[in-house]
Amino acid sequence: MSTSTPLPSTPAGKHALVYGGSTAGLIAAGVLSRHFERVTLVERDRLENGAQLRKGVPQGAHVHGLFTPGMNVLCEVFPGFREELKAAGSHFIDFTDEHAWFMGGFWRPRIPCGLHFYAQSRPLLEWVIRQRLQALPNVHVRDGREVTGFLTSPDKARVTGVHLRVPGGGQEETLEAELVVDASGRGSRTPQWLEALGFPRVEETHIQVDVVYASRLFRRPPGLVADWKMMSIGPKLPTERRMAVLAPIENDQMLLLLAGWHGLQPPLDDAGYLGYTRELIQPHIHEVLQDAEPLGPINVFRYSHNQRRHYERMSRFPEGLAPVGDAFCSFNPIYGQGMTTGALQARALGEGLRQGLGGLASRYRRQVGQLLESPWTMATSGDLRFPQVEGKRPPAFALMSWYSDRLQALVGHDEEALNTFVRVMQMVEPSTALFSPGMVLKVLTSRPTAAAMERKPEPPFAPATAAKNQAA
Repeated sequence: MSTSTPLPSTPAGKHALVYGGSTAGLIAAGVLSRHFERVTLVERDRLENGAQLRKGVPQGAHVHGLFTPGMNVLCEVFPGFREELKAAGSHFIDFTDEHAWFMGGFWRPRIPCGLHFYAQSRPLLEWVIRQRLQALPNVHVRDGREVTGFLTSPDKARVTGVHLRVPGGGQEETLEAELVVDASGRGSRTPQWLEALGFPRVEETHIQVDVVYASRLFRRPPGLVADWKMMSIGPKLPTERRMAVLAPIENDQMLLLLAGWHGLQPPLDDAGYLGYTRELIQPHIHEVLQDAEPLGPINVFRYSHNQRRHYERMSRFPEGLAPVGDAFCSFNPIYGQGMTTGALQARALGEGLRQGLGGLASRYRRQVGQLLESPWTMATSGDLRFPQVEGKRPPAFALMSWYSDRLQALVGHDEEALNTFVRVMQMVEPSTALFSPGMVLKVLTSRPTAAAMERKPEPPFAPATAAKNQAA
């Protein structure tokens, strides 16, 4: 059952507008519905009646996980959401007990941690959220419209609305609002529009990663028996550049994501794609899928760089404007932090609104700047391990990399350390928890046991495959 407490309703204004129907935008609109008489969600794509891929979400066909804090926010905004998502086909996976997880050269211990990975297709997640959002009487969705710029007060100190038009041209219209939320993604035009209004250009940090993702749906093999629900095979940085995630989704399907860094790309033909799984450092995903039925094409997504816009550092910023999600910070999606971070930003926006609209922009930007520190550090410290990645390394980076390798070995056999690592990864605790005196002592002194070195999942078993092998 859902245990999250519904968000309080605090009147803040008459009309708020969110542009961008991403997960972060949908959640933000739900948050705003508790603070404004009317909320308008503007989306460039036409929104289909059902769980459909959208042109404006090129990464939509790939594995998308929602962590426990993100689900908690959704249940605060939409009470009962957890049960609705499960009924729609989502799989609730204990992140350490039901997840066979190989990373840094070790299998992680299989222990219950109470933190979940909610596995479903992104279109299904957005569809379930959108149904709840559209059922709210004070929320109106305008799809097939794009925002082309801001309306402002005469002194340009406040954003007062947006200009809209049908994508590709057509008559422009204006829509006024007391709060405008930019959820338009990493391609957001807010930096340029603010600069055109006389504000300083927001400082951006880019860290090049050059990752290629190739994902494909498979039917779950009949009779498959395994002691895990999801499996991840991660690289040992920086010497390995392949990874794979096999996750269950709705309709008895399995979604496979293969990735390669810095010039290593999963093949896009049937034989080559399956062959890539054979070349992983562990064989289990290949064993599951060698006779599995593919259900569609191989979808490719190229991700060039982590991108953080430091809105929290701007000395001047207009009232009435709040960027959320990838419009604020876009992570290498392989770390699975994006949707949960976007949900936490939407919650932060609601917390700021409980103090009113006055000064909201500053309160919100400061809070999000602090919120992003831990997930940004987690994501970029891994990417910066690759020598070909351009980007400023923090002081003592070599020492921190050495510590990280020792930490990865520790969480391969120490259950308490693993629990702390997962709580940091899922944004339940800050990254500083990995450097507590007790943790540092363990990292410096612990050695994996022989049993931990040999730990691995039970081999998957599918009767059809076994019979075929015996016949051969």
